[in-house]
Amino acid sequence: MSIKEQKSIFSRIDRGFEETISMVIMVLIAVFMVMQVCARYIFNSSLSWPEEICVYLLIWMGMLSLSYCIRTRTSIKVEMIINLFPKGFRTVFHILEDVISILFYGFLCLPAWQLLCKATASGQVSPALHIPMYLIQISPLISFALAVVRSAQDICFNLKGSPQGGGSDS
Repeated sequence: MSIKEQKSIFSRIDRGFEETISMVIMVLIAVFMVMQVCARYIFNSSLSWPEEICVYLLIWMGMLSLSYCIRTRTSIKVEMIINLFPKGFRTVFHILEDVISILFYGFLCLPAWQLLCKATASGQVSPALHIPMYLIQISPLISFALAVVRSAQDICFNLKGSPQGGGSDS
C-alpha cells in the first residue's frame, strides 16, 4: 500500500470516525425502539432488553459526541470578545484553549481509567442483557482519549493556518 493510499484511508477515518459510529448507533436505537413498541402494542408483550441496550448506546453516542464537537469546533463557547482581536491573537487563543483542553481531558482519563478498573474487577453485568458493565464504563476513557487526540489535531491545524481546524467539510 502506497503512502498516498494510506493517507487517504487515514483521512477518511479522521473525517468520518465519530459520524459513522454515531449513525450506526442511531439506526440501532431506532430499530430496537421500533421493535419494543411493536412488541408492546401489537403483540401485547414487552421485551426487557431493548430499553437497556438503547440507554447504553445513547451513553456511547453522547460520549463520542465530545470528540466530534472538538473536531468540528461546534462545542458551546462564546467567541464574541475573541473575534474583536486580530487573527494572530485568535490563533494563539485557540491554541491555548486546546492546550487547556488536552490537560483537562488528559486529567479526566485517570478517573475514567480507575472507574474502568473497578468495573472490570467487580465483574458486574447488566440486568437484562448480562453484558459486562465495563463495556459501558470504558466509554468515558475512550471519549476523553479521543478528545485529547482531537485537541492535539486542532493545535496542528491552527499552526498550519486551517480555518476550521481541518474538521469541517465545509
